[in-house]
Order: sequence, then structure tokens, then C-alpha cells
Amino acid sequence: MSSIEQTIPTSQSALQWVRVSDKNPFEWTTSAPVIDPSKLDDNQVLIENHAVALNPIDYKMAATNFANIKLPAVTGFDVSGRIVAVGKNVKDFKVGDEVFGVLSLNSSYGGGALQQYSVGDVDTLIHKPANISHIDAATLGIAFSSAMDGLRQVNIDSSTSIFIPGGSGGVGHFSVQIAQIRGAKQIITSVSKDEGFKILKEQYKIKDIINHATDNIVDRVLELTQGQGVDIAYDTTYLPSNYEKTIKTVKEGGSWIVLRRFGQDNTKEINSVTERKAKFILADIGRYWLGSERTQIKTFFQNTLIQGAKWIEEGKLKPYINQVIKLEEAQYALEKIKQGTGGFGKIVIKLL
Repeated sequence: MSSIEQTIPTSQSALQWVRVSDKNPFEWTTSAPVIDPSKLDDNQVLIENHAVALNPIDYKMAATNFANIKLPAVTGFDVSGRIVAVGKNVKDFKVGDEVFGVLSLNSSYGGGALQQYSVGDVDTLIHKPANISHIDAATLGIAFSSAMDGLRQVNIDSSTSIFIPGGSGGVGHFSVQIAQIRGAKQIITSVSKDEGFKILKEQYKIKDIINHATDNIVDRVLELTQGQGVDIAYDTTYLPSNYEKTIKTVKEGGSWIVLRRFGQDNTKEINSVTERKAKFILADIGRYWLGSERTQIKTFFQNTLIQGAKWIEEGKLKPYINQVIKLEEAQYALEKIKQGTGGFGKIVIKLL
């Protein structure tokens, strides 16, 4: 028996995913089903969504359905809200608790963030601190977790130099800040637009910023490191055309981290990194659902979310939110992200 609060509607507004396609996979509806709380699995909760953050995976999932989700469904993974029902084995959360975190990759049965009510697994949720807004909390999902997943696999200290191309993007701007918090000696990043340059310089106090539209990034990184190259490069761009260049910025014995989806072929990049006598590292949180690290899902996500919230409370981590929009604007915003015109940092949907 699940614990339920008040009257929960049976239908809701949602950007429903109705077909697997990279063109028009979504349809807006005001009559999507809300799961009956009695249908929750034992360790699931029903969340009344207050804020939802968008990510490229939201439209990439719709185009490929690599998690074999039953349609119609809903995509989206980053949520912050209030619990309105809990499964019978849920011990750490109760109805009325404010929570945030990451929804399951499998949104077949009530999951997915782009709706008013979402089903969440308790392993990837934590309590929201009262002094953090739902909007800020919602950003600490896919992008922040991906940044942490890449950088947890390397040592960063006061002697470390690191290059983070795409430093004004969702994953990039979190990675830049994590490197700062962990005390990196030198942080180099790259952008192509004046606004991104301004954000990195003024808000995050980054000195070494390369314009990758006009400069040769390999030459500039070598120049900024006195010909040595960096200890770590974390390519957060999702652009295979960029990989060959960023690999060449890593010094012998260094590490090249790439943000890339689970299951994709990395053979070419692995070979290139090996030739440079460097270490290849894959940042991919999909493996916690689909790969061998499934048993680590609770430890990784809850520890990551707790750390992100703590850093925000301490003023060390500052999510950059370029837009706060309504749920009915989600389809347009996702298309802008897909076209590379979604702006810097994060776009967040405010529902309540």
C-alpha cells in the first residue's frame, strides 16, 4: 500500500513523446495520464514537479530510444518538487517532502520530467535543503552529475592544469567550477561568443579563455602551458569533430576525458589518446542504469547531489540559468538546444 496525500489528478499537462524520431517526436497535451499512486513500485515516489531543467539527452532520447521505452511516454530527467505519494517500501522520504534529483532513464511508466507529475526512484533523489530554490536544485541533475562523473576519475590539486572546452555550456560551466573548488592550478576553457566569454570571465573568474572560432586551440593551450600541454582535458562539447584537437592538448601521462553516450564506439579516440601515452576516461552516467555500475547508482547520485547542494549553500557553486520558461515552451526550447542556439548554462522550466 502506498502513502498518498490529498486528491491527485488523473490527467496532466505534458510534452508527450509519441514517436521515435529526430524530427517532431513530441506532442503537447493537457490530458496525459498521471500514474495511479497504487501502481508505484515499492521504492518509487510520485513528485509534483516545481522545476525541471532541460538537457540535450531529452531530445536525443526521443530520437534514438536507446533505453527501449514504451511510447507514449515523456522525456526529461532533472526535477525538483514535492512528494505526493510513496511506494510501500520507501523509508527515507514521506509525503510532503521537497526533493530533487534525476529520474530514471526508463520513463515507460510515469517517469520523465516534462510534465506536472513524475515518478521517481528513491535511489537518485535527495531531500532539498530549504535554502536552495527549486530552480537551482533542478540544475543539479544530468549536467552536474556528468561533470562530477568525469572529474571524479582524476586527481586535481594545486599542481593541476586542466582544459575544459565548451566551458559555458551546461556540463562545461559546472566542470569549470568543480575544477576551481578542487583547487586546480590552471583552468583553461574555450568559447566562441562574447556572451560566453563574459560569463566565464566575470561570473566564474576564469583568466585563460580561448576563442575556438578564431584561434587554434592546440597552439593556444600549448602557449598557455609553456609548451607542456595540460594534465587533464575534459571535452564536454559532444562534438566528435573537436575530439582530435582536444586530445592533442594533453601532455604525456595526462588524461583525456570525453562526455559521450553509453554504448558509442570510442575506438578512434582511445587509439589517439594511447598514442600520446595518456589515459582515456569516459564520462557517461548512463552506465549507472544500463551498464556494469548499476549497483553503484544510489551511492553515485546521492553523494553527487548532496555535494552539489552543499557547494551551492556555501556559495562555491553557482548554476548559470539563462532562461526560466513555462512547461508549454519546452518543445521550442529543446529545438533551440538541438540547433545550438539555446544559450549558455541551463534552461529551467518553472511549474509552481
